[in-house]
Amino acid sequence: MRLSLIQLTVGPSFEENFKKSQNLITQSLQSEPDFILFPEHFLFLSNKKKISFTLKHPAIVFFQEFAIKYKVNILLGSLPINENNKIFNRSIVIDLNGNLISQYDKIHMFDVTLNNNETYNESDTFTPGNNLKTFKVDDCLMGHSICYDLRFPKLYRALAKKGVKIIVIPSAFTYTTGKAHWHTLVRSRAIENGVFIVAPNQWGINIERRSTFGHSMVVNPWGDIIVEAKDEETVLNCEIDISDVEAYQQSIPVLKNDVDLI
Repeated sequence: MRLSLIQLTVGPSFEENFKKSQNLITQSLQSEPDFILFPEHFLFLSNKKKISFTLKHPAIVFFQEFAIKYKVNILLGSLPINENNKIFNRSIVIDLNGNLISQYDKIHMFDVTLNNNETYNESDTFTPGNNLKTFKVDDCLMGHSICYDLRFPKLYRALAKKGVKIIVIPSAFTYTTGKAHWHTLVRSRAIENGVFIVAPNQWGINIERRSTFGHSMVVNPWGDIIVEAKDEETVLNCEIDISDVEAYQQSIPVLKNDVDLI
């Protein structure tokens, strides 16, 4: 399966972010990907403003039409979706026929105060989800997660036990936490479950001085980093062999040997 991960710097201007996303997704076609993945909050990131979309928003329609035209599957890393008077931090998968085949609402809210007095209160804006979600791309079962979910290994073990071969982690990991923990956490989720982890992340400092870590990456079931983005806005391309999952899990049967502890 050929993957293209889009890494970009996102600020409070929807119009600028949308234009940048259009340019990068068009650029990604050069590698003829089967699946293109955007990071979390890829069309809007602000410490000061709030916006929300419906599922009929013109940006979503654009990506649906893009998927149909170029016969490619797309992960919209996350968007602020307004539904039933609540706003969810939602990932959306669009298949190559333009259908919205899967939606996942981020479960774990990033409500933290770091040692350097950085403070984030995601629950001030978003309602948390409460359901695991899986989806298929080219007959490969995959699992959803978003950013801060990465710190909760039970979610990934539950997805792995459902038989997923790939877990996606679209993220806007802060520079502070990313520098300290990103590589360790992403590789750990792959190793402990014997699956591929595909993690497109935001990068750079936006106009409001919000700093994200970047280093988007794809990690194989052994924990090897197959590809990793540099410190720039870029499209990260690679090809993976899904059969590696079965080979790893037969060699080290972490799921079969797992037991529920009291």
